[in-house]
Amino acid sequence: MMKRLGSLHRTLLGKILLIPLAFLTTLYILLFTPLGNRFIAPLSEKVLSSVMSTPISLHEFVLTHNRFHFILQDDKANTLSMQGGFSLLTLRLYAHYRFECFHEGGINPLSAPFKTDGAMSGGISAFDIHGNADIFDGNLLYQTQLHRFKPGNIYVKLNNIRYRSMLQMLDYPSNTDTRLFGEIDLRGLDIRDVRGSLRLNTTTRKFVSTPIAEDDNSSFDLKDLLADENGKIRPFTIRMSLEASMDNIGILEQFVGIHLGNSADINGTLEGDETRLHLHLHSSAAKSDTVFKLTLSDLEPDHLSLDVRHADVSELFSLFALPAPLKGIADVSGDFNASKGDIFLAIQKGSTLPDVLKKEYQITQPPIRFSADISAVLTPEGVHYKGSLTSDLQRLKIDSTTTHDQMLRDLLKSLH
Repeated sequence: MMKRLGSLHRTLLGKILLIPLAFLTTLYILLFTPLGNRFIAPLSEKVLSSVMSTPISLHEFVLTHNRFHFILQDDKANTLSMQGGFSLLTLRLYAHYRFECFHEGGINPLSAPFKTDGAMSGGISAFDIHGNADIFDGNLLYQTQLHRFKPGNIYVKLNNIRYRSMLQMLDYPSNTDTRLFGEIDLRGLDIRDVRGSLRLNTTTRKFVSTPIAEDDNSSFDLKDLLADENGKIRPFTIRMSLEASMDNIGILEQFVGIHLGNSADINGTLEGDETRLHLHLHSSAAKSDTVFKLTLSDLEPDHLSLDVRHADVSELFSLFALPAPLKGIADVSGDFNASKGDIFLAIQKGSTLPDVLKKEYQITQPPIRFSADISAVLTPEGVHYKGSLTSDLQRLKIDSTTTHDQMLRDLLKSLH
């Protein structure tokens, strides 16, 4: 029997059996031994350099049948290190990683320095990644779960993020010491049934308005953002709660294209699907009780309504970074669609501020108390104002088509 086994390698059957055995042995030596690691390392450097489009050096590389460890670095001295284990039978992996990018370019995906470390574990059906990052002079905690290599759930916590550094990365000017705090929690991304919440708080002690940066005249398009590689919108549903509190909304001026100021808070919901989305927000900005509703049909604005109750007139001007020539209490309501808009303004207990009128509007007059009711109809042809104003000195009726700036100036002049 032993003699037959000893001569097996000379037979055709023996040779056939030896081929896969030799192949597996060679493969094992090439992949999982120090000798094989030294052979694979330079090949891996070439592949990584090609894939990442930047020179990559492997400073350490160890691969066995169930564990691995490597440290790679680009020509900018950015470094990624990782060590862990895996199972080829169950297709599962676990690892700890550290990513340090203190220089722009290379493997740094951002134009800002950062470092992060964390852990990953799981298989094809569910793969978890969690860690901490030091970025923008603050800290970021993140957790994500991939389902078949697609993002399923995402959680991000922002702590003391420097807003100015974020805007510099986006090439926007900024002169503020604002810090960001908040949480983003999204679930069901892979099945396109999104549930979650977004909470954001900002602290600002210093804010200096900067010139609005010129853009490339390309408007924001929600369809382009949500479309797949073929330009199609796949069906989805979403239900999110929103909450924000800002010490100074002027930090948003580069994104909205107008100068802003004063504090504001917002809370609300975003619900719907790809055919109809509803955004419902509530705010107490300018000491008011404000409700804002926006409906999108096929991801395009269809209807907007605004209801502002008991707002402080001076603070309303401050929200738009304008000097307030008036004080009083205002109610505002508006209803807009794609072709027409109606807005109504009522001011009670109003009075003029002579110092501001003289400095900002070149109008000289004593303090005057008044009340006003003004409505406006907005059409593609222009804006038509109609209403009445009653002051200590006279009663005025308005019925004309003009610009809002000219209407305000005429109204202020008519008070004296």
